[in-house]
Amino acid sequence: MLNIMKKLGKKFRVALILSLCLVLSFAGSGYAGEEQVLRVPLDAEPDSLNLARVSDFYSALVASQIIEGLTCVALRDGKPVAEPASAESWEVSDDQLTWTFHLRDMTWADGEPLKAEDFVYGIGRVLDPETASPISGKIRFILNAGAVLNGEKPLSELGVKALDDRTLEIRLEHPVPYLLESAAGTAMFPVRRDLVEKYGDAYGTDPDKIVGCGPFILKEWVHNSSLTFVRNPSYWDAENVRLDRLEMRIIAEETAKVGEFENGGLDIVYVYSIEWVKQLNAQSDEGGKYVRSVLQLPETRYVFFNQQVPPFSNKKVRLAFSLALDREEIHRDVSQGMEKAAYGWLPPSMNLDGANFRELAGDPLKELAEAHPDPKALLIEGLEELGIQGGPEALKIQLMCYNAQRDFAEYLQQSYKASLGVELEIDPVEWPVLQERNRNLDYEMSYKSYCADFNDPSSMMDLWITGTRTIPTGWSNERYDALLREAGSSGDRELRAKNYVEAERLLLSEGTIAPYAYSAEFDYLYSHVDGFNTPLFTPTLYKYAGIRK
Repeated sequence: MLNIMKKLGKKFRVALILSLCLVLSFAGSGYAGEEQVLRVPLDAEPDSLNLARVSDFYSALVASQIIEGLTCVALRDGKPVAEPASAESWEVSDDQLTWTFHLRDMTWADGEPLKAEDFVYGIGRVLDPETASPISGKIRFILNAGAVLNGEKPLSELGVKALDDRTLEIRLEHPVPYLLESAAGTAMFPVRRDLVEKYGDAYGTDPDKIVGCGPFILKEWVHNSSLTFVRNPSYWDAENVRLDRLEMRIIAEETAKVGEFENGGLDIVYVYSIEWVKQLNAQSDEGGKYVRSVLQLPETRYVFFNQQVPPFSNKKVRLAFSLALDREEIHRDVSQGMEKAAYGWLPPSMNLDGANFRELAGDPLKELAEAHPDPKALLIEGLEELGIQGGPEALKIQLMCYNAQRDFAEYLQQSYKASLGVELEIDPVEWPVLQERNRNLDYEMSYKSYCADFNDPSSMMDLWITGTRTIPTGWSNERYDALLREAGSSGDRELRAKNYVEAERLLLSEGTIAPYAYSAEFDYLYSHVDGFNTPLFTPTLYKYAGIRK
């Protein structure tokens, strides 16, 4: 039996407390009255903190501790609420198209005042076509954003303006009900122009090449090993930040991570394999050592293809690779029943205007499988259309993967050999390398997971609009783009539902991506840890965490 695939895009959350345990006297942890220290795992090295150019969760998690957006998302009575952060208040026009944010009188960690112009510059960098930002699609709702990205209008016509040092105006193309949630995301973070110009491409690569305005300062970054944060004394809400130090330890291998947790080197751990779940569950029952939590994430795991190179330039080939995946086998044998089989792109935790999207859209991949019961025959048709001789057995496909997730690559290698007769050559690389090669379309096929930033279909559907660079595949479809543009700009629930359902079916019928599992999270923490702020759609904010005496 293969071990479960290691998690990509992993979010640190503690949401549903299933059992409580006794307070543990734990040597090495900070307690109230002593230094407050929290140690958490990180699956991989952050790509970079030059966030206009990266899109991975690890970088976003780190950046969210040291930089603060206009708002933040906190859990209040179990529900996510957008609250004032760098902006202490705001107003919106009657037509919902103009938002005016009033900034706090606050500073960056080096003492420089935070200004509205820092937000104008940060947002502008994301939407500047010269930046080629992979997260530009997250804020295309800003007035003229699409035209700026396409080079049709200058950056000066973007709907973001500093009315004065502490007043920011943002104008929208259409009403955006999730604007305040988006304002908490990295795509709308403030950025210091002077530091970007000083360090150039090195901006954000080390602690001394970035300055934040958030609750923590990144004190040390030992690449591929650990990141250490200390409380930012100049943060506007510093008196309510309980931790003196936050340590993120980069540990990709699950057994090593659990061992570090059980030995007291980590205060929280998340696991993927049923063996560890059973072992840690036994210690999380009433009176046990750990607190256990389980959460169904708004995240989907998927295989994707470079459509600029054969054989994946052919739709039938891509669709064959998608339909050949035995999703029930993956659920049963790979995730060992811990993650649900995916037959759509959007996960079951996603809503559309209050209605569950999966209930509206059904399972399009099941319908495609009924229409094409023989994936290998479909593959042969595609290869013939490409003029590739020798059939599936002549193919040698390179499968790029994050080296800590090689187990799932080996599963795919065996599975595609059995179902399609295709040879996969595994190409394991470090996470930043995978990200860079994906951006440059320097791969044939790979796999990742993606977690939504806010609870609206656009959060995951906009990724595939032509020109969006979050997960480059070379795919472009005018019908898809039109459906998304109309849905995104409409307040009509029926029209939005119709368009998003049709767009998802188009995306999957083209074989653009091959979803295979909906992510779940199994977390364990010591009972001396409390105060985690863990909203479903945004990174954990450790400013709320502390060590219980």
